[in-house]
Amino acid sequence: MSSQVSPASVTTDATPPDLATMRETGRRVHALDGPPPAADLAVLLDTLRGHVQLLVPDIRALIRAAPAGDYAAAVALVGVDEAWRRLNTPPGFGTYAAYRHARKVALSVLSLCDHWENLARPGAAAAH
Repeated sequence: MSSQVSPASVTTDATPPDLATMRETGRRVHALDGPPPAADLAVLLDTLRGHVQLLVPDIRALIRAAPAGDYAAAVALVGVDEAWRRLNTPPGFGTYAAYRHARKVALSVLSLCDHWENLARPGAAAAH
């Protein structure tokens, strides 16, 4: 495997993800004092779901491109698995359960943004 990985060389789209927007959505969910109206919560959760669905394939590709034994790739794999599990776990019943679920998915989005940056950074593979 190569020692340097370009995000454009391993992702399905040459344009990097809009991490700033993804982080802002995650922070907005965490800044809520309690559950918003159900319709607003549904929109936020759908947006977070889209962020996870965009980030996970890119991060998995970056993990595959990383050298064997790369610590950042191993940590990112745990984060990807956790994000996917959270995304596919039913939220439970009621508005508060949906709110807690959205907060967990938002935390995963924030984590995935960090993993993407750590793995896609020029020279990241050589630094580990």
